[in-house]
Amino acid sequence: MAEGTQKNVLSTAIGIGQIATMIVGFSAIVYTVGIKSAMLEVARTDIDKLASTVNDLARAQASAAVNDASHSRTLEDIQRRLESLERRIK
Repeated sequence: MAEGTQKNVLSTAIGIGQIATMIVGFSAIVYTVGIKSAMLEVARTDIDKLASTVNDLARAQASAAVNDASHSRTLEDIQRRLESLERRIK
């Protein structure tokens, strides 16, 4: 009867060990998924900030291009006036 009791104790200990191992493994998986999720959230936030910055830069570049074109037209107009004045003076 002692052998039967030892086998039962051993079987119980092995079963408890397997359950503990599965709990640790499952916890590790949940922890890893949580870390990956947090990393993805940080990356998503950074990408949103980057997209906003790129949008602002594109608007600034378009505005600068419009201003450059306007300044170019103004400078051409001033040049024509100066040439006209030079012709009158000569």
